[in-house]
Amino acid sequence: MYLPWSSIGSFRCLACGTCCSHFMVPLRASEALSIAKIFGWDRLEVRKGRLFIRKHGRACPFLVRRGSLRVCHLQEFGIKPRACKVWPFHIFRTPEYGKREEASLSTRYGTFYVYVDPRCPGISLGRPTDTLLDAVVEALEIWLGVRTEQYLTTSPLGFLGRNGHEWTIPSLVRLAESEPHVFRIHGMMK
Repeated sequence: MYLPWSSIGSFRCLACGTCCSHFMVPLRASEALSIAKIFGWDRLEVRKGRLFIRKHGRACPFLVRRGSLRVCHLQEFGIKPRACKVWPFHIFRTPEYGKREEASLSTRYGTFYVYVDPRCPGISLGRPTDTLLDAVVEALEIWLGVRTEQYLTTSPLGFLGRNGHEWTIPSLVRLAESEPHVFRIHGMMK
């Protein structure tokens, strides 16, 4: 049973791989094409007319270890699927899982209903923090397609480890100045 976002106190991606180990990843056509172009069509499958990443055993084949962490190899190529970017948040235009008021989120984009998958070990119950609200809005913007980059809804290895972006000290300083909360939530800045 999903929980309304307002019952969650905080969220931080732990790079534990839970999200990549238990679920089928639905893909949009453009995402499937991007993955197939780099890794081949055999990494995809169709079920009931929908595209998915083909799993190997229980885990996504793009889940890789980086030391003690588990991260998305697709993110390193800048092609992490939207469904993965927004998890553990589930966003709807109507209240799909009840608790209308608690799930409601009014933004400049309109009112949406946001639920959280309680199986994510990176969430804690409580009164929502400003950082949680920022992460929920980031997930919403990704879901709407007005944002592609993710900072608060991924692990620090996720957003710093992309092959598609060459990080330099000046570019990290600019990011820290423009989005200091990104570094604070990941414990990289006070």
